[in-house]
Amino acid sequence: EYDLEGSFLRGIRFRAAVNDYKHTEIEGAETGTMYDVQGTDGRIELRHAPLGIMEGAIGLQYRREDFDAIGDEAFLPQSDTSSFSLFLFEEFELSDAWVLQASARYEDQSVSGATLAEKYDDSAYGASLGAVWRASSDIRVSANVAVTERHPTTTELYADGAHVAAQRYERGSVTLDNGILDKEQSTNIDLTLHGDTERVEWTITGFINSVDDYILLRPTSEAIVDPESFDDLPVFDFDQADVEFVGFEAEALVELLDRDGGHMHVRLFADLVHSEEDATGAYLPRIPPWRLGVGLHGGWDEFNASIDAIFADDQDKVTTKELSTEGY
Repeated sequence: EYDLEGSFLRGIRFRAAVNDYKHTEIEGAETGTMYDVQGTDGRIELRHAPLGIMEGAIGLQYRREDFDAIGDEAFLPQSDTSSFSLFLFEEFELSDAWVLQASARYEDQSVSGATLAEKYDDSAYGASLGAVWRASSDIRVSANVAVTERHPTTTELYADGAHVAAQRYERGSVTLDNGILDKEQSTNIDLTLHGDTERVEWTITGFINSVDDYILLRPTSEAIVDPESFDDLPVFDFDQADVEFVGFEAEALVELLDRDGGHMHVRLFADLVHSEEDATGAYLPRIPPWRLGVGLHGGWDEFNASIDAIFADDQDKVTTKELSTEGY
């Protein structure tokens, strides 16, 4: 990261990473499944000088991942995934009380492989617009609208085999001869109320997220025998549906003690999300129940300690072939 003065560019931030990952699963005295993942990731951000009331940054990102798995538990084919992204963020300080924020992102992604029946190559777009209103010195209100697209993953497209860790047989859309899945198109609206007094800081956020062509894993009536364990594995196929998420998040920090030698505060939080398919009203899989948490945190000189407890409700709003869970 390098700061610049006296020019249009005020700062440059660069990050690069190279990943070389391999592991072999040993089944008794024999070699089981071998995994080999090679990855690179590079990102550069350019922060520009204020242009009137506008200040922000532009950036580029490149990612590549080469994946290969060989063995009985390899349910994904060899694939090379690369993506290139261009993004922009700008903030407009209209007054001491009002700030507007805007962002946009373009991402091109391609997936190729020697054994893939159909390759993937497409572009996705996203944009958001937000506003922050400082209603008073203690209260801040913010609202955001975001419209984004998400590419399907290699698992969602090309899976074909036993996913042993999940005890199911998964099939992607290309495996099923259904072609390439459509991109998910999401419209998200959230509203946040934030307060900060001398001893209490709190935040409440409500959100609605409507997703067209949401990619989900549907259970079928079929079962396939796992050649390793000879168990019947239920078959799950990747599919798409229009869905909606509605929920809220809340958090509060209450300062109990604040002295030169130490401090102590209580943290309270709660969150809830409800999701279902638009056409049928069916619940989506693997959705967590509402939660409530409390924690006590303290510090004295160089010593810090904390204790936390999280309470989760029962979850009986489950999808087909998914079991209800008790609270914990």
